[in-house]
Amino acid sequence: MRLIVNGQERTQATPVSMQDTVLVEVVNERREGEWSISISADGLQAKLRVSPTVVLYRELADLPPASKLQLAVVEREELLPPLTWDQLLEELSQLGINYGVDWQACSRGVASCTEEEVVIAQGIPAKPGKDSRVEFLFPTDSKLPVPVEEEETVDFRERYVFTSVEAGKILAVKYPPEPGHPGTSVKGDIIIPPSPRDCILVAGEGVVLTKDGERAVAARVGRPVATHRRNSVRVSVLPELMHTGDVDLAYGNISFKGDVVIAGNVEEGMKVEAGGNIRIGGLVSGARIQATGSILIRGNILTSVVIAGGIPTFMKEMLPQVRALAIGLREMIRAIYQLLGHPSFKQGDLKRGIGPLLRLLLEGKFRHLPTAAEAFRKQVETLPSGLAGEGLDEFIDEVERVVVRSPLVVRDLQEVEKLAQLASEWEQALASPPSAESDVVAANILNSTVIASGDIRVVGGGCYNSRIQADKKVTVTGVFRGGEIQAGGDVHVGELGSRGGSATRVMAGARATVTIKFAYENALVLVGARAYRFDRKEKDVCLWLDKEGNLQSRAIPA
Repeated sequence: MRLIVNGQERTQATPVSMQDTVLVEVVNERREGEWSISISADGLQAKLRVSPTVVLYRELADLPPASKLQLAVVEREELLPPLTWDQLLEELSQLGINYGVDWQACSRGVASCTEEEVVIAQGIPAKPGKDSRVEFLFPTDSKLPVPVEEEETVDFRERYVFTSVEAGKILAVKYPPEPGHPGTSVKGDIIIPPSPRDCILVAGEGVVLTKDGERAVAARVGRPVATHRRNSVRVSVLPELMHTGDVDLAYGNISFKGDVVIAGNVEEGMKVEAGGNIRIGGLVSGARIQATGSILIRGNILTSVVIAGGIPTFMKEMLPQVRALAIGLREMIRAIYQLLGHPSFKQGDLKRGIGPLLRLLLEGKFRHLPTAAEAFRKQVETLPSGLAGEGLDEFIDEVERVVVRSPLVVRDLQEVEKLAQLASEWEQALASPPSAESDVVAANILNSTVIASGDIRVVGGGCYNSRIQADKKVTVTGVFRGGEIQAGGDVHVGELGSRGGSATRVMAGARATVTIKFAYENALVLVGARAYRFDRKEKDVCLWLDKEGNLQSRAIPA
């Protein structure tokens, strides 16, 4: 305020009297507001920022009489919008904002008496496209840990599942890029989305592409791998699984559909199974080695089972019993379902399970199943030690439990259905056609069983107390002492039998020729149905059957 006494403005305390002219002027104040419109860098949003106009109204305070009067004012603030509609429309026009304008937001901005920021226009963003991608239909980790449930016992030999595929399996699918959709800015301009990236699916070793180039298919059995380049994905099927160390508890068993190469040893209690060939750089001790293809072991085979060529021929003799079990179990399951669904059947009769009904059927229409199970058990017991494997032993144990020993304790039909499924799987395995000729080559064999659908060659010192069975030829360059050789083809042995006369036998096919460089007495050779027992030490012997089926022998020329 201003104090004017007798026409002069005073700024200090001033004495006045009744004769003085005193004037007090109150000064009002106005601070103009501000506003602006900004457009985002991507052109998708326009914002109105407002700061209101402030008007201060002042009045002289009403004070009581006093000898010394201290003047004071009372202030009142009023806030006003800083812009008008016309100003806003003109600015929108100047900036070219003509798309996605929110007129309600504009109305709020124009009427706003507070400091705020209001979005008054919103464009449509461009929708980006999808880059080309490749979906892998196999685990990209070559070795996956086996999951173990809490209640399961951990078998440290079964530590991993190795990724492998069969020929014809689709390994990867390429999805082409998908274009995006354009957007619109607040100025009405078209916003072009970025172009999606494309990639190329490349067929590597052991893989072929479909005609459209969008599917990779395995051309052989092996381990699938994928490698990424800048703009391409190469899918290959490697024919071999490489393991640079020993197969032991730390590494776990190996089961792979392709070839397996092991640089070290296969230790006690371990298993190696392959759908292709197996090559082992060290020895095999107390282990089980099985391959659909051939097996090469550079070291010795000690107290182990080695099988090359799938299911051995002599194991196929069990097929009739397994087939009888599979068919009988399936028919019995159908009979149980029919009985359970019959109106006269009371569900309360089986409160403790289907055991009584199962035993009734096994004693009646299906009494042949216990007989087949017992015959099957006898056949399994005649197999060489360790040859059957855990799977076959577990299967026959379950068969005997359900149909022979304890049918009464079977509670659920699912137990019988699971057993029937196992029987069908074994029937299919035993009925499978013989595999291609698969060979076994090893340095020495001790206390082991070695079986091959092709040839067996022992290139080191020889074999001791072992069983060797080949559908084709058997060659032992060194000693064969104790045990048995069975061969569909020719047999060649460097030294047969022993001084102590341990049981040593060679069995060859009717068309085979058996050659022995040195044989001890009591060694036995069978060619077809004809037997030749050495009653003294002999050198360079050749045995075969003539056209009339008579056993012939002659000395091998030096």
